[in-house]
Amino acid sequence: MRQKSIETDDITLVVGDAHMDPSQHNKKGLRRFRALGRYLKHLRPRRIVLIGDFATCDSLSHWDKDKRLKIEGRRYRLDIESANGALSETRKYAGGQVWDAMERVYVEGNHENWIEQYVDRNPEVQGILSIKKDVADKFGFKWVPYKSDWTYKGVSFTHVPINEAGKPIGGANAAAKALAIYHNSVVWGHSHKLDLACVARHNSPHLNQAINVGCFFEHVDDYAR
Repeated sequence: MRQKSIETDDITLVVGDAHMDPSQHNKKGLRRFRALGRYLKHLRPRRIVLIGDFATCDSLSHWDKDKRLKIEGRRYRLDIESANGALSETRKYAGGQVWDAMERVYVEGNHENWIEQYVDRNPEVQGILSIKKDVADKFGFKWVPYKSDWTYKGVSFTHVPINEAGKPIGGANAAAKALAIYHNSVVWGHSHKLDLACVARHNSPHLNQAINVGCFFEHVDDYAR
């Protein structure tokens, strides 16, 4: 049976944490991006939002920076090639016309932010290492820095809501915690979990919703094993 298209001309498709890495830069690892491209071609959304941690960026891992043996063989170049390969595959299967017509937003996640942290510690590589320059800009994405929001029609998109202590929210009832921070609707990733909460606020024109969009991968990264 032929699937019906959604009857709207203002669709935003949010892609959860993809955690693309060099081990996934092969036919099997790229199949989810071929599927994403086909879905974009069918859905024809007005915009696509990568909600952060699209790339795992293990070569500059914050957690493994002092574990020389563990990080041996990891290379920034390979991280970039795998991320670009995933986006190339997505664009190919979506088709140039659909891709070019979409607004494209790349929200920086904490994994991509490892690169900025590395540059802060090693200023001599400033301007050389940049996932914004090496990935997002190449595919025409608007860049949204980590811990920042991109807002459209009263809905904020961020990698993870940040609490009053400057830390990412998490744990039980994360969606409810997000609504305590935001007074509008918010969409985020980070946790790899699907979660939803909503609240009707006095004089608010819409129901305020907090949506944690889960993730977009089939593999399990080493850090999560």
